Amino acid sequence: MRSAVKYWKFALSIFTGLSVSLALAEDFTTINGKEYKNVAVSRVEADGFVLRSKSGILKVYFRELPKEVVDKWLPPEDKERIAADRAAEEKGIEAQKAAERERAEKRKNAGANLKRAEEQFQAAEQRAAQSCRGATKGILSGQAFISTLGRENRKLGAVKVVLFDRDAIDSLLPALKKYADSKIQELSPSVDAAKAASDQANSADYFSESASKARSEYEKIRDERDFYYSGSFYFRYLQSPIQIVETDADGKFIMNVPERGAFVIAAKGDRYVGKTYIGEIGIDITEHYYWLQPVSLDGQQNLTQNLSNNNLTGTTGTSSLIRTQD
Repeated sequence: MRSAVKYWKFALSIFTGLSVSLALAEDFTTINGKEYKNVAVSRVEADGFVLRSKSGILKVYFRELPKEVVDKWLPPEDKERIAADRAAEEKGIEAQKAAERERAEKRKNAGANLKRAEEQFQAAEQRAAQSCRGATKGILSGQAFISTLGRENRKLGAVKVVLFDRDAIDSLLPALKKYADSKIQELSPSVDAAKAASDQANSADYFSESASKARSEYEKIRDERDFYYSGSFYFRYLQSPIQIVETDADGKFIMNVPERGAFVIAAKGDRYVGKTYIGEIGIDITEHYYWLQPVSLDGQQNLTQNLSNNNLTGTTGTSSLIRTQD
């Protein structure tokens, strides 16, 4: 008999609790427009409400809810903390938006500056080409070669060596550097985020499809950013040279250059160095070389300027007019 009485008391308490919950249930909409029908607060956690409805239990975070909804359901002692958290989050969002606006403005300005610099460069090159036609010429010669790790010199044939006016180059390079820096700054946070996602996926299962996709996404955004560190970015803008020659099979070149005036020679070459293997997958490796060297005959009739490892754009401490990470 006593067991039966206890059972009915327990059942009555559950029924009463459900009745109270249903009575407190209501509808609301999040700040993003998602609707919740006939729900009640089951408990309050540090970052949100656990809700109960006929369909089950779910959690909604404070940041997803309108202030009046949070104030209605939140105990008074927690309102101040939540308000401070919300304010800090909104401040962080505004700071991110401000940083993005600043980056966008820098991109816009850098792009406009680069366009003007390109126009100045082209105009200066045209003037220099006209001036060079009637100038007294001397001979600039040299050889393009690369020293391998085994100290063997590999001669680079069929490399185009081009001549530019120094003033024209000097008008273009600062704008190129500024534009490259703005793109690197823009892309670097995405590279860091993609790397973190890739590392996390790899640690879970390196050979899974999700890990492979994460690595691919990381490599794609990384390569996009690294392009602006490379000689390839700078050389795409080096158009309309005064003169073009090509190295022979021994990597040698010769060109006629005015005896007076300051000039720049630019050259790019590549060399296939073999395969590297990741497991059983072979990947072809090709090295790319860039040179951007100031030259001036200073009234002399002959000048030699070799292009080697010692003055690549990626070699520090040289006379190269740019520094790259090739």
